[in-house]
Amino acid sequence: MTETENLINDLSKTHPNLKDKIAHYDEQLSYAFAIIDLRKELGLTQQQFADRIGVPQPTIARWETGHGNITIKNLQKIADGAHKQLVIGFK
Repeated sequence: MTETENLINDLSKTHPNLKDKIAHYDEQLSYAFAIIDLRKELGLTQQQFADRIGVPQPTIARWETGHGNITIKNLQKIADGAHKQLVIGFK
């Protein structure tokens, strides 16, 4: 087990929801990295990407930092702006 995992286990004893919160933020960051990777693949700045999908640039910045709760409607805007198909699944 890593030092980080040990620390999380120790802190979880006094903060029972800690692991759930970490999992939530890990998921948010995975969405953020996917958006960043897509925008960079397209060779666009945040402003150019925002203009393409019809949202303000600060919205792109929020999404790319894992802040804000992105909706399916906005995910579809991203897909449309990138000329990609939005695929949602369950594991």
